Amino acid sequence: MKRERNAKQAFIEGTVRVVARDGLDKTTTKAIATEAGLSEAYIYRCFESKEALLCAAFHMEDVAFAYFLKQNLVGMHIQNAPWKDRAFQLWSASWRFILGRKDDCLFYLRYYYSANCRTYAYEEHLQCFQELFAAVEQTFKPEANVNMLLHQVFDTMLSFAARVLGGEMPDDDATTQWAFEQIYSFVVPNVREELLIPPGSTPA
Repeated sequence: MKRERNAKQAFIEGTVRVVARDGLDKTTTKAIATEAGLSEAYIYRCFESKEALLCAAFHMEDVAFAYFLKQNLVGMHIQNAPWKDRAFQLWSASWRFILGRKDDCLFYLRYYYSANCRTYAYEEHLQCFQELFAAVEQTFKPEANVNMLLHQVFDTMLSFAARVLGGEMPDDDATTQWAFEQIYSFVVPNVREELLIPPGSTPA
């Protein structure tokens, strides 16, 4: 059982590296097995299909990012800092998390925007983040469409990451700040007004 778990993880990690290196269309079970250092035939003892393996790799990335965000959301409850500063700290940490794992980010971008993701993995992807969506819902005005707003944040983050990893934009503080300002511009109109009151000030 332990050997099978180890093999599954090796195949999943191999899948991430192969997709990141070669692209989704050129990813084969043979390439994945070679990358994992295991027999190609053994893939089908661990997974029902190549698509099931890709879904498992995608789910691993979702779980890792959801856990990271859950751990870092606590910073949004610091009362003695302006809300925008707290939001930037969360953004900056999240940005460094995804760009610091280049293969994982490239794999994610390629699979997330594929037709296969929409067909086989998207529902599980949404479920993975439902707890986080519920945790931040009270941050926004009652009339805000929180699901749509958070998906917009997510897609904007991925769009900027793709531009950085593609060499179109530098990975520096200016890009980090610029990306944040783009996201903040459409998030802040939906934030409850009382959260935006500067610490120590009295509401009008």
